[in-house]
Amino acid sequence: MLVAAFVFVPVVFAQDVENPSGVIGWGVETFAGIVAIVSFILTQGAKSVPFVEKNTFTKIASSIVIAVVISVFVWQFKWASFLAGLMLWQVLIQGVLIGLSACGFYDVLKSFGLMKKSDDD
Repeated sequence: MLVAAFVFVPVVFAQDVENPSGVIGWGVETFAGIVAIVSFILTQGAKSVPFVEKNTFTKIASSIVIAVVISVFVWQFKWASFLAGLMLWQVLIQGVLIGLSACGFYDVLKSFGLMKKSDDD
């Protein structure tokens, strides 16, 4: 019964929500949306290129490059309000932060040896 309460509560709260602008976006309007897109592209690309999947530094670098490219593209076309009014170097920094978020800060710290590796890793 408790599990059912947790499953159906978000459904009840999600009802009758209208998009105020009337336009449904495709996910690049927010920081988290771009992180999700970068993460999706990286995981699907890593399946095709086994070297990226095995090498942690390559995965992190790929994530940062993909995020910077997408951030600059979104900024250029003014699709995201959180990038509006920024200069190019600020968008590049946002891209690096998006790339690090997409590959996970834990993986970044673990790859540089800043976190203690447990036995199950």
